Amino acid sequence: MGAGVGAAIGLALVAFASGGYFPTAWTWAALLALVFVAAVLGLGVATRPSGLALVSLGALGGFGAWTWLALAWSADHAATVLEGLRVLMYVSVFAALLLVLRRDGVPILLAATLAAIFLASGYGLLTRLFPERLGAFDPVAAYRLEEPLTYWNAAGLFAAMGALLALGFAARSQTLLARAAVAATLPVFLATLYFTFSRGAWIAGAVGLAAALAIDPRRLQLLLAALIFGIPSGFAVLLSSHEKALTRTDAPLSDASHDGHRLALYILLLAVAAGLAGAGLWLAERRVTPPRQARLAFAGAAVLVLVVGLLGAFVHYGGPVELARKGYDSFTTTSGGTPVNLNQRLFTFSGSYRAELWHAAWHDYQAHPVLGSGPGTYEWYWNEHRPLQHKVRDAHNLYLEVLAELGPLGLLLLLAAFGAPLAAAFRARGHPLVPLALAAFVAFLVHASVDWDWEMSAVTLAALACAASMLAAADSRSSAPLLTPGVRVAGVAASLLLAVVAFVGVVGSSALAASDRALGKGQYGEAASQAKKAQHWWRWSPDPWRELGDIAAEQGDGTAAARYYRKALAKDDTDWKLWYDLSTVTSGAESSRAFARAVRLNRYAKSDFEGGGV
Repeated sequence: MGAGVGAAIGLALVAFASGGYFPTAWTWAALLALVFVAAVLGLGVATRPSGLALVSLGALGGFGAWTWLALAWSADHAATVLEGLRVLMYVSVFAALLLVLRRDGVPILLAATLAAIFLASGYGLLTRLFPERLGAFDPVAAYRLEEPLTYWNAAGLFAAMGALLALGFAARSQTLLARAAVAATLPVFLATLYFTFSRGAWIAGAVGLAAALAIDPRRLQLLLAALIFGIPSGFAVLLSSHEKALTRTDAPLSDASHDGHRLALYILLLAVAAGLAGAGLWLAERRVTPPRQARLAFAGAAVLVLVVGLLGAFVHYGGPVELARKGYDSFTTTSGGTPVNLNQRLFTFSGSYRAELWHAAWHDYQAHPVLGSGPGTYEWYWNEHRPLQHKVRDAHNLYLEVLAELGPLGLLLLLAAFGAPLAAAFRARGHPLVPLALAAFVAFLVHASVDWDWEMSAVTLAALACAASMLAAADSRSSAPLLTPGVRVAGVAASLLLAVVAFVGVVGSSALAASDRALGKGQYGEAASQAKKAQHWWRWSPDPWRELGDIAAEQGDGTAAARYYRKALAKDDTDWKLWYDLSTVTSGAESSRAFARAVRLNRYAKSDFEGGGV
């Protein structure tokens, strides 16, 4: 139970730390996880993971080692180290879960994951329902719900994963109270998902649910539960879509507050209805045993609805080939800007420049077909070769980006790490919660093919918790053996050594973050002090020198700023932003050369800065 509470608190903290997007969150999570691993190994309470779990952990660990080894050929060492620290967090957290998780602990870990996702999603929904108190304006988000993860698509996927896990507990919990309580969360999850206006999250969630139904031996019971709980949750979505002030980018705050308060009451009532439905389903299952004919009729009706739906889609949009062609044309066509009525966004299939991003990743791989260009380098490749002015840092496809940056071996290791839990889910499909853990995990895998979920640590950690649960559920050993003393000693030594790496990351990232906050407040002395602290700990990184240059530039000291920018460029001369910064604080030939270099590295350098930074 204690481990479950710790997992819930940890995941919630990462979620509320901008979804774990920034290095401070990764490094702290890695450090705490490594200390935990060392502790359980030292105390002798860790057990040997199953064969599939070792395959998954070994592949993910190999992926991490390959990431760090890429320092030997990466064009951007600073970015590669940051990627290495991120993967270190994933490996250490996954190892911590696999070392302590037993089959009987699967419900606790999944419940902890669900609780953390609900806290984040519930808070996000409150920012939409009570905008006068909790709302925050972000012009980039364009009124799409993004808190607390600070990215709407990630918030949508997080809510979808939570809804799938909640469906599992609402359909399979053993007590009436548990079923009612968890079922009541479903309208909240679906309303949250709706207000993110994330098409990919809806599709990923649907694919995840289909995967659960495909492997679940009790698929008819699960489908019936989904239909029952889908009624109040569907009304929550329908009512949300009809609140104009909550779905239009031009709505005044007073109208949004009025509509939000009214919708909050509706969602509360629907949550109560969903809870009662959960209790009713629990009671019905204990009093009614449907005959075989009824089950067959229900299955036949479900298949008939599916077939009619597919035929209707083909009649309306054309046959499979025509439908695929229209889908491709729509995906590769990007309309200009976000519609005023955000409801319209959900019914388009535009890829928002993803086709161009994927082509760039593929070309990057073709240029570096064996080892890849190095972790974290996609942003620089895009800036140098992009065909349009669209600022991104990631390829919006985990698998293509890994192929481009780490080559075929890196992609194979990642696929092996993800594939073992899928095999475990099939083996443990009889476990009541495994199908829905698989659903959430599959939703992550699908969504990661169209977005940068890997960089949103909270989302990836939730997926790893589901993966660990499936691996533990598939472990058929009656009692897992303890690790041998030699393995424990080696594990403690490795964990403590890696904890030192994570500690260096914590100090450096925390100092940089503190410096940036102080600079924003105009506290130049504190900002410079923290930047120098970061420079001492992160000697490999240009970022502390960049920060010192920014501080000097803010103070009007161009000579000092230029000196700091030159030192940063000595660490990384492929950073177009540093060259552009240098051009703004120098004059004459040096300024012209720096600007020309920035443009060679990024043809839209000036436009990017004038358009609001990077």
